[in-house]
Formats: sequence, structure tokens, C-alpha cells
Amino acid sequence: MLEMVILGLVQGLTEFLPVSSTAHLLFAESFLGIPRPGILLEAVLHLGTALAALILFWDDVRRLAVGWVRGEEAVYRRVAWLIILATAITAAVGLLFAPQFERMYGSLRGAAFQLVLTGVILLLARERGARQITDLRVSDAAVLGLAQAVSIVPGISRSAATIAGGMWVGLRRDEAARLSFLIAIPSVAGAGLFGLKDLREGAALGYGPLHLMVGFAAALISGVVAIKWLLAMVRRGRLGLFAAYCIVVGLIVLVAASRG
Repeated sequence: MLEMVILGLVQGLTEFLPVSSTAHLLFAESFLGIPRPGILLEAVLHLGTALAALILFWDDVRRLAVGWVRGEEAVYRRVAWLIILATAITAAVGLLFAPQFERMYGSLRGAAFQLVLTGVILLLARERGARQITDLRVSDAAVLGLAQAVSIVPGISRSAATIAGGMWVGLRRDEAARLSFLIAIPSVAGAGLFGLKDLREGAALGYGPLHLMVGFAAALISGVVAIKWLLAMVRRGRLGLFAAYCIVVGLIVLVAASRG
């Protein structure tokens, strides 16, 4: 049961903090002997983190959903469609290059190098304007969809790529972070729901319903904490702290992997 709590905490914290959850899972597997949780458990943990974002951004999600379904608020209807477009671009790239992405998961050095690259992305992220998400354009959605697709590569943080992408197209840094989480909800939830296809096959490595519920709860709670912390850090312009962490950890793993 303790393992469920640890896995849930790791997933919830690293899914939203710009430090790459995938890289940390690979590092834990290689150096600590902690096996990857399995498709079903990963799906449940993803759903826990997706729910965390949904809870914290419920007002935004509600406006987007009402605008999309009823068309009462034209600006939110347009933003909702652009988020769907960004998600579709991410999914298309992920499916098109699935074999290539899958091969990358076998490279510890690759994940470590990409984590260093995540740190560089964060260091280079600068505000280029003061636009809000209601100013989002089709070209912006395409950029963010591609940025999120790049984060499929192990070691590239999804939140780092999308926040940097949002700032690059001219969003205020707090709006870029807000949009990053809104785009994450369908992507992370979609990954979780896709993984549930293995529910009947028992692909949970022996984990029972109680174990899955504990992991889900841990991912949900830690996800809420991570989102609130990251938003506070973004408002203060403290992305450099995450950049330093990614670079230092990535270099340490590269050195350790080379000696091993």
C-alpha cells in the first residue's frame, strides 16, 4: 500500500511540475529498482491528476464547456475549439510517431539529456506579450499542440513545453500556465481513459481495487498541491528554480549512467 502512495505522489507532483514525470519514473526504475506501475495503474494515476486540474480550473472548464455546447459566450466557444485543436495535433503526432517515441523509453541517457533540455527550455522562456487565453488564435493552438507533442519524448516536461510555448506566442506567463493546465486536462484524461482498456485483462501487476483507489487519491491530492505551487512560482517568475533542478538532476543521471 505504501508503494501506491509513493507512486501516486510522484505522479501527482511530477505530472504538473515542469520536471518530467516520465524521466523520474525511468530514473526510479533504473536506480531504485522500482518497477514501472503497469498500464492500468498508470491510467488510474493519470485520471487522478486530471481530476486535480479539473477541480482547480472548474470555472474555466465550465465556461469552455457551456460556450462549446450552447455557444452562449462566443469567445469561450472559440477557445474551447482551439484547445480541442491543440489536443488533436498532439494526438496525431503521438500516433504518427508512436514507434519512435516508444523506442526512446528504453534510453536512460536519452531521458537524462532531455531533462537537461527541459531546464534549458525553462531558462529561455520569456514573456513576449501580455495576451490572455481569450486572445488565442489558430496558429497559437497549433504551436501549443506541437509543444505538447514534443513532451511525449521522455525527459521533456509537458508543462515546461506548453508554458514556454504559451509565453512564446505572447501570453502573459500566468495565462500561459493557466492554458497549459487547461490543455492538460483532455490530454492527461485521454491517456488515462485509453489505459483503462486493459481493465478486464488485469494489467495492474496484481494491484487490487483498494490499491488503485489509494494511488488515485494520492495522485489527486499531490496534483492539487503541485498545481497551486507551480502557479505561485510562475507568478513570481521563479521558473529558473525548476530549470536548475532539471539541469542538475539530468547531469547527475548522465554521469551515473556513463559510469554504470
